[in-house]
Amino acid sequence: MVNNGTTGMAGLLMVLGCLGTTTSWAQDDETDTSYPKLLDYNTRAKLSLISEGDRKLGTNPDSSTKSDEVALDLKPEWVWQLSEHWRSKLRVQAFGATGQVDVSDEIGGTETDAFFALREFWFDYNGLTDYPGESIRFGRERLQEDTGLWWDDDITLTRWIFNTTLLDTTVGIANKISEVRTDVSELPVEEQDIARVFGQTRWQWHKDHYLTFLVTHAERYSNDRDLAAEGDNGLPERVTDSLTWAGTRADNAYFDWHSRSWFQYLVSVAAVNGDQSRVDTSDTGALSRQEQDVSGWAADIGLRAQLVESPRWTAGVHGAIASGGDNGDESDAFRQTGLESNRSRYTGTRSQVARFGEAFQPEWSNLKTVTAYTALSNRDQWAANLIYHRYWLDDRFGTVTFDLVEPGFTGTSDDLGESVDLVLGYYGDDGAAWNTFDVRLRGGVFFPGDAYGPGADDARHRVVLDVAKRF
Repeated sequence: MVNNGTTGMAGLLMVLGCLGTTTSWAQDDETDTSYPKLLDYNTRAKLSLISEGDRKLGTNPDSSTKSDEVALDLKPEWVWQLSEHWRSKLRVQAFGATGQVDVSDEIGGTETDAFFALREFWFDYNGLTDYPGESIRFGRERLQEDTGLWWDDDITLTRWIFNTTLLDTTVGIANKISEVRTDVSELPVEEQDIARVFGQTRWQWHKDHYLTFLVTHAERYSNDRDLAAEGDNGLPERVTDSLTWAGTRADNAYFDWHSRSWFQYLVSVAAVNGDQSRVDTSDTGALSRQEQDVSGWAADIGLRAQLVESPRWTAGVHGAIASGGDNGDESDAFRQTGLESNRSRYTGTRSQVARFGEAFQPEWSNLKTVTAYTALSNRDQWAANLIYHRYWLDDRFGTVTFDLVEPGFTGTSDDLGESVDLVLGYYGDDGAAWNTFDVRLRGGVFFPGDAYGPGADDARHRVVLDVAKRF
């Protein structure tokens, strides 16, 4: 396990030196048409300045989590054509920081100061049929969909891909065997021994109008003794037994920042059903398990108007709800798949933005939120996004998991608070000139509501400035 930020930063410099020699090798072999053939190689380097307010909201003055840190992130990747029908990709990561920082734009809710990681390593075979968009892919891959509310995570999988002009489909099986990171020795208990089946179909039924259907099933295949063995590391609040998510979405290219439509819409509904368990240990150390029937639902509706075509100026609103409620052997609370990032381009620009606030980042569960935003961009090179969120608990006696805020609720109010985000991006890096860079600023301020009681701070902030270059 890597625990020293200085050691991690020194390791990053060594990796950068090695990558420079790899670049030279790739350039020398550009004229080689034999297999295997290197199709692409690049390294993305990112320097970040990260400032964050107290996650405890001032409720524990003796244990403040305020921080101001610097981080360096390197992601080299290679793409090979192994033969006529076989292709492969490898993407690794080296990260180092001057102190503990959150890397929620990579993996939700993870604090670290340094690590090396295997992000992707997969093989793709497209010789099944004559369709150029059909293939079988297996290995470790970033599984993604547009909203980020279902899937956006690195996971070991095997999936079938079918992609045509009007229909985009994938079906597969997945298992999060490991995070494959040097600072994470094992998965959290709630993520261990869970097999997943997933599928998505996106159909363009009319020009730029899409219907999407998603399904995910998660099944735990270990027994209670495996949970008990992890008791010393703390038990999760809930454990998946057998859960199925189903959802549908209608939109008119809502996440396409090149769109020139004057009006865009997004309507998304989802449900989860199945069984989960609450796990606890008695004073004697014996494991107790309370099974619960789960039946939750969620919805997200967004509308956007384009006020000016060039540069593109838009304004939009979103309303999202995820059910809450927990009554002994039954839970009405919606919960997410565990593969989500909750980051997407929902403002209509190239910027990836946290769906529920940069300084708050709650799970989409037991939550009601109203979002209003305006954005200005020239589509490809720069973007500016201003976003306002207002939050409530669906059930004030229920719980919500947050990546960036720690205190619980008083149970006297459903008012979680409000937040304001400013996300700016300049995308000037063309990969050719040495003096071109991408620059991104993500700033958010969260104002806690009455649900946290009178002792909470008036506000907490999170500001991240990234400067990135692709070599």
